[in-house]
Amino acid sequence: MTSTTTSKPLLEVKNLHLSFDLDLQKGHTVRDAFVQLLRAPVKTLLERKNVHPVLEDISFSMEKGDIMAVIGENGSGKTSLCRCIAGMIMAQQGIINKPDNIQAVFSTASAIHFSLTGKENAYLLGELLFPSLSKRELRDVIEEALVFSDLGKFQEAPFYTYSKGMQARLFLSVVTARPTELLILDEVYDGADEFFQDKMKERMHKVIYESGAVLFISHNAELLSQICNKALVIHERKLAFQGGNVKKALALYKNLHRGAYKTGS
Repeated sequence: MTSTTTSKPLLEVKNLHLSFDLDLQKGHTVRDAFVQLLRAPVKTLLERKNVHPVLEDISFSMEKGDIMAVIGENGSGKTSLCRCIAGMIMAQQGIINKPDNIQAVFSTASAIHFSLTGKENAYLLGELLFPSLSKRELRDVIEEALVFSDLGKFQEAPFYTYSKGMQARLFLSVVTARPTELLILDEVYDGADEFFQDKMKERMHKVIYESGAVLFISHNAELLSQICNKALVIHERKLAFQGGNVKKALALYKNLHRGAYKTGS
């Protein structure tokens, strides 16, 4: 009798359901909801909530070495899924088993504080992304990232004075300084000028291949075909495809997109 062993998935998402309470999105706070419940408990509990479904019954897993494309139209729930995995928002239902070390990039225009200098923001971002590093290790990582960013004397300027391209240079240089167990990349080249994109490609590929697994959101089909070995297609809040054939996933996405465009949905 031959025994086989299977490795535990690096990331496992089971039966994930996510919806947004549009009443809260309009400015009603948790305190407002609590006050309303005290004033009119029966009416508050029985009235229909203004809820917008975002994701329905999403299940998939990733092994070490997987680079997974997350494909779908704008508003399909790609970013919301990744924000759930990163722990930034909470789903109403489902289980997410994930590694401890996750680096997520959702905006290359992010800053800890716009009045601080680019260099100061780089150090604060580094403390969030690399909490296990000693002060000396963090300094070495950030100083290398600042040199790579080619910002020169502008690293001492306030972040609010930066152009979108400069913001992207600083953010991408820090985020790609070290690999991690799970890397989440959402349209990472957004805002970066063409010259810096070319410079960043080798560095980005290096951190991707050295990380445990990667979730990659992009509308660049050529880039996804080159980098990814697996794909998810999200359509109308549900998984329309998951598997190792990235070209098939991209073709399905195109067909779904054309169909949605023709019907006006």
